[in-house]
Amino acid sequence: MNLVFKGGGRLFTGRVAICCSLLVVPSGVFGAPRAEVDQALWNFGAVTNQAEVTHQFVIRNSGDAPLEISRVLSSCNACLRAGMEKTNIPPGGEAVLQSRLDLRLLSGAISRSILVDCNDPQKPSFPLELSGLVVSAYQIIPADISLDLAQGQTAATAEISPRLTLHADLSRVFCDDTNLEATVAPKPPIGFFLTVRVKENHPRGNTVARVTVRSAESNDAPCLVNVFIHHPPDLELIPERLNFQPRSEAQTRILWLKQHGAAPVTLLDAVPPSDKFHCEIDPDPAGLNYRIYVTAWQQETMTGQTNVLTLKFRDSMNQDKSITVPMAVE
Repeated sequence: MNLVFKGGGRLFTGRVAICCSLLVVPSGVFGAPRAEVDQALWNFGAVTNQAEVTHQFVIRNSGDAPLEISRVLSSCNACLRAGMEKTNIPPGGEAVLQSRLDLRLLSGAISRSILVDCNDPQKPSFPLELSGLVVSAYQIIPADISLDLAQGQTAATAEISPRLTLHADLSRVFCDDTNLEATVAPKPPIGFFLTVRVKENHPRGNTVARVTVRSAESNDAPCLVNVFIHHPPDLELIPERLNFQPRSEAQTRILWLKQHGAAPVTLLDAVPPSDKFHCEIDPDPAGLNYRIYVTAWQQETMTGQTNVLTLKFRDSMNQDKSITVPMAVE
């Protein structure tokens, strides 16, 4: 650049170089949000399962850019609800995440979590947790009802004692198994009797049913009772399948044959599929049930293969029958 200037009455001309420097902005000057929570874990202690508990998690933005909450995800859609009062938190601001945990179908030590997604570059996702001990609003003796139809047990009763004052007596019973009949009756001074009976032609097998006992007042917690029904077939095999390992040395499994019908059969023989198996029958003193020892060897190359053991019977009409039991090498 050429400049002209006067100095001391004399005129000077010349070229002057001007140097400009580039301004470098240090990293970290641009703003970023930062999410902080005072109490990420809330323990609500020991409470009964009569209703629900609520809690407010306070989320703060300690950064210098707006904090955006993009998603709030509950670990249990059936019992835990959560939501933000606002999803944009300015720098230095805070917002409340409201949580509501339904305890009516919960019991024992529980833990439920909430996952929060945001635009914090250092913590784009963080969990919040609710935990505690849920105590049933009722004492149930016995805790579960068991019915063993093989032993002729077709009905059983449990005593229900409320741990809280009810607005109305327990009077309504609902069962998810239509093959059961359940009734509730008062047990003075403050308790109740729950009686469960099995209807005729209950299907064979082991099943579990849920009985719910309620009062006429919706604010009273429901009482939930599990019912276990054991109704084996006339001829029961335990286990229903024998599993062996792929080994060359001998290995023995025990097969139980139990009879529950009014006309028991006689076990005549247990026929193995090959000479790599041996069976030994051990009847009980009454001759109704049997224990069968099944020994296998040279199974090292039999991985994935299934053979069958044939059991031969003679029924009360003096007719011969047979059933097969799978034997797998796994």
